[in-house]
Order: sequence, then structure tokens, then C-alpha cells
Amino acid sequence: MLLCLTASHRTHDFAALEQLTGGSGPELVESLLAADGVAGSIVLSTCNRFEIYLDAAPSALAAVDQRRGPLVLLRGEEAARHLFAVTTGLESVVVGEPEIAGQVRRALNHAESTGSATPILQRVFADALATRRAVRERTGLGSARPSLIRLALDLSSHRISDWPGTKVLLVGTGRYATSCLEALRDRGVSAITVWSPSGRGQDFGPRHGLAQARGHGVAAAASRADVIVCCTTSTDLVVGPELLQGECPVTAHAAAQCPIGHPDAGERRRVIIDLGLPRNVDPRVIDLPGVELLDLEAIKLHAPLQHLAVAGDAEALVRQAAAAHAEDAGPIGPAVAALRAHVSDALEAELARVRRRYDAEVAEKTEAALRHFAGVLLHGPSVRARELASSGRRDEFLDGLHAVFGIERPA
Repeated sequence: MLLCLTASHRTHDFAALEQLTGGSGPELVESLLAADGVAGSIVLSTCNRFEIYLDAAPSALAAVDQRRGPLVLLRGEEAARHLFAVTTGLESVVVGEPEIAGQVRRALNHAESTGSATPILQRVFADALATRRAVRERTGLGSARPSLIRLALDLSSHRISDWPGTKVLLVGTGRYATSCLEALRDRGVSAITVWSPSGRGQDFGPRHGLAQARGHGVAAAASRADVIVCCTTSTDLVVGPELLQGECPVTAHAAAQCPIGHPDAGERRRVIIDLGLPRNVDPRVIDLPGVELLDLEAIKLHAPLQHLAVAGDAEALVRQAAAAHAEDAGPIGPAVAALRAHVSDALEAELARVRRRYDAEVAEKTEAALRHFAGVLLHGPSVRARELASSGRRDEFLDGLHAVFGIERPA
């Protein structure tokens, strides 16, 4: 049985989501996995949701329900339909935003690499990603690249009238930082400095042609910036009043003692965009003159409504896909899952070889290409399997799997 335990911006406030992503969430996952009858899990944690997908026996349902804490419990086709809607962007703060598909894919990849993704979970996530592609092709939802960062930049335009002349400090060097950088450059911003609070992203700046702030230079960069965009996965507050007033984050000395010095901010108008969950920015920054803070809660209040016809068409496709997923889960699903697991094992072995032989940047690009290729390669057989099953020819597919790949018939 597929189970989904979910908390999102639609069901919980951001304080509750922050607590789950920054503290109690991992403990909750461990508690659920300890229940008898729970075979595997995939955790989807983003800036506006925390969700746990479980492959569980019906006998485990009562224990999962008792341990789920503040999360809402969905099961079976309802859980699949929810995942499909999430993956297509229908459940996002900005409906149709494209980043969620990548987050879903990375959640699946992580679970596969740690061994927590069972064939049932692999299949429903793969079907969710396939549904997302179908929805985008048939409705256009997600093709216009709406996203939280783009909406935040729109909301900042009442203060920032000259984007090409704007100085930006980008805090964070993870995957979402690349999306933020793209959105900034689309507006003509070129004066961008990047800061990696963890120090692990030192190659991000040179790779993207950005100035890089380190040590005492962070305070100088923060004091010069008209806009600060925070998108780091750090669970700590990395931007606060002290940094904006010139205190060096590496020494905690006041600006007057700091050897770099910084210009007086005065009544300058500055915008700080906090996309972190847990939050990256101390809310006390709004007490400083001229500073406006746009965090996830503020951005959500201004999220635009999508055209009802487009959203309605997308929702109909999601319902159809979830129903089809549920219908073939019994007769052919385990066989398709076994094929996916076979390909996944071969893929992970090849990726391990790539990571040993090449640097991080080449390995990351190669991994993205190989995972995309594996998805394309599996799509045709998955569709064919369902066609054969629906016409009473399931055994032909099972015999083919055994003859070509040596995959035994699923029990």
C-alpha cells in the first residue's frame, strides 16, 4: 500500500513547516520506518512542504496513523494523485513552478542511492514525473517558468526600478541558487556576488563568472548590495542585523573593528529575499531603516492565480494518470517496477564509476544526462507493459523480461 504523510503551505503554517524541515522531521521519519510492515520510504522536503511516502503493508496502517504527528495521512490512489499534483506544480505556492519536478527527481534519486526506495515507490515517482511531462506538453502548465524567485523579484520591483544597475548578494550555492541566478540575469542583473556560508560551494562563483565573498568580504558585499537573495539549505540564520550593519561573520567583530570597512547604509532602500526553510534570515532585519524582507510567507500572500482553464485541464490529466496508475498496480506494476530496479542498479554502478574518475562538475552533468536517458529508455517498455496487460497479454511481457534480462516473475 502506498501512503503519503504530508504537511504543506496549504495545510500548515510556515512555522510548523520550519519545525519539520529543521528539527522534528528526520526523527518522525525514523519512527515511521520502525513500524512493522513499513518496507521503504521517500522523503520530499522543499521550501513549502515536508512529505513522507511509504511502502507499507495494510497491517502497518494503524501504527503509521499513531506516529504521523502533525502530518496529514493519504493512502492508495489518493496518495498517488497527490504526488502527481505536487510533481506537476499544481500544489505549489506559484502554480506550475518548474523547480518542484527536479526536487521530486532528487528525492527519488536519494532514496534509490540509500536503498530506501522500494519498487512500488520507484514506480509511483517515475509515473509522477511522466505525468508532469504529459501535463506540460498538453496544457503548457510550467512552460512559462513561474517560480518563487521570479515572483519575489516581481514583488521587489516597487523598490528596484533599475535591475541592470542593481547590486545583488546571492547567499547559497546549491541547485536552487542556479535558478535564482538565471532569474536575476533574465532581468539584466550583472553585478552579482555569491557567498557560500558553509564554504563548500567555492567553485560556484568561478563556474558562473561571479565575484565571490569570503571572510571579512562578506560584510562588505552585504553592505553594498541593494538586494540579498538567500537560498541556502543551512538550518541556521545566516543573515541578520549584525551582518547588514557591517559585522564580520567570521570574527563577530563590529564594523569599526573590521579591517575591510563598509559604506554607511543610511536610509538606503534594500530588499532581502529569504527562500530558505528553515528561514535563512533573522526577522529582526526589518527593524533596520530602509530594509524590506520578503520571506516565504509574504511571497505566498501575493502568489498569482493561474488561468482556471489551464489548471482545470492539468487537474483532469492528473486524476486520469492516478487512476491508471492504480488500475495497473496489481496486474503489471510489480513487473515494471522490477525492470526499473534492474536498470537503476546498473545506472548506480555506472554513476559510481563516473564519480571516481571525474571532477564534481563533470560528474554532476554526466549524472543528469544518464538519469534522463534511463527515464527515456524505460518509458517505452512501461507503456508497452500496460498495453499488453490491458489486452490480456501480461505473460508475454513477463516472459520477455525473463528471456532478455533474467528478471524472474514477480510474486
